[in-house]
Amino acid sequence: MFLLRCLLLLSLALTVSGAPQRTSGTVDTLLSDAGALVQAGRLEEAEAATRKILTTHPRNAEAHSLLGVILDQRGATAEAEKEYGAALRLKPKLVSALSNLGVLLARTNRTTEAIAKFEEVLRFDPNHEKAIFNLGALYAASGDYKRAAPLLEKAAGQDPRMLFTLALRLAEAHEYEGAVRLFQRTNELRPQTYEVLYNLGIALYNLDRLDEAQQALSSASALKPGEAEPYYRLGLIASAQDDTKAALLHWTKALELRPVFPEVNFMIGEELLKKQFAEKSVEFYEKALEQAQGQLVYFLRLGVANIRAKRYARACDVFTTAVQRYPDNANLHFLLGYSARAAGQYDQAVMALRQALKLKPDNADAFASLGYIASQRGENVEAEQLLRRAIALDPKGFPPYHDLGRLLVKLKRYEEAVPLLTRGIELNAKDPGVHYQLFLAYSRLKRKDEADKELAEFKRLDDEVNRHGATPLTPMKDGESLPPLPVVAAGDSAKPRTPKD
Repeated sequence: MFLLRCLLLLSLALTVSGAPQRTSGTVDTLLSDAGALVQAGRLEEAEAATRKILTTHPRNAEAHSLLGVILDQRGATAEAEKEYGAALRLKPKLVSALSNLGVLLARTNRTTEAIAKFEEVLRFDPNHEKAIFNLGALYAASGDYKRAAPLLEKAAGQDPRMLFTLALRLAEAHEYEGAVRLFQRTNELRPQTYEVLYNLGIALYNLDRLDEAQQALSSASALKPGEAEPYYRLGLIASAQDDTKAALLHWTKALELRPVFPEVNFMIGEELLKKQFAEKSVEFYEKALEQAQGQLVYFLRLGVANIRAKRYARACDVFTTAVQRYPDNANLHFLLGYSARAAGQYDQAVMALRQALKLKPDNADAFASLGYIASQRGENVEAEQLLRRAIALDPKGFPPYHDLGRLLVKLKRYEEAVPLLTRGIELNAKDPGVHYQLFLAYSRLKRKDEADKELAEFKRLDDEVNRHGATPLTPMKDGESLPPLPVVAAGDSAKPRTPKD
């Protein structure tokens, strides 16, 4: 919007300098003199001169238009609009009046009307520079970037600074195709400019054109090797290409250049967690949280990393701190309840899960966890109600099918358990427990062949878990191991080091 205001102000000022259409030599001279007074900022004298012209020539459209400009600049918006209207009633195709009226309408937040005026200007004069510029700015302000981009690009011409500014605006609006085109044009006019290449790389990354993005960001990094941002972005690209080693090397370099860089510490945590190095990820999430001064997403991911590392008590601590800062976030209360449940702290879990439901009454996961806890406590009627409620809210959620099926097996309601457990297998066939519960149900129902099949599948999956562990490590490409990671320093000002081993 700042760019839009600048363009509109510029348009109004420039329109004054346009020569009026020929009427008579005397009127032309008087109008020219009045226009010069406007340009000199002598608005009171200009108004008096223009009104004098209108006393003898009341049907002079150019004079009404000029008076509109003067009144507009003096803050008399309503009177200015009347003068523009008078000019256009006399000469409907007077583009200066149409353009200036469009500016006035835009300034008074009547965007739709302003757009219509500038479109009308371009119908009469397709090359009207100010109308092209202002219409493009108004389209952009309205979120219509498809129509805005070609107009703004045409208005910018071969001005690299303007092209760059417009490209930034398009990128901010997530119109990355247009932004890339303008950044590339800017790069042709001003090659090897860090800011251009860096922003081009980001726009290409957002279009998933990763190889081109990598090339642009690498060029930017070569121009300013002391800047940490390109390494951060190059790490994102490597991560998107599933090259964990390269990603971690880029991010380590970024931290060497800028030790206080929470986004980088966060992304190292994300990459390690993605590769199931949960325990290693925790320290980087902790550092990101410290450096970012408690951002919500960092609390969430640190807590999840502790859950994945089976450090449930620590996860409870993280989420307890988080809910004190963000008491109205239902997801935090649910995760606190989930962590407490995993730690066996059922009273704390129930309190947190109930609070999650107060904030988000249709939270199927909260109902499922409460149902599990009730089942563990032998509160079977309540457990069944809670688990059925969870299934009704989310028919594709696996846990309540498994837990309700297991509860019904326990209660010897085998016929009811079978379809629930079968549906559970459809949702998560790799879980050994659901196959075991279905084996029990089939056994009690004397369905031997089906029971044997489920028992065999349970043993196969259980052996696989025992061989690889519950959270197997994902190997790196070509059998490589993790590169040396930066040591997370205790203080924000400490510079990370790379261990020699």
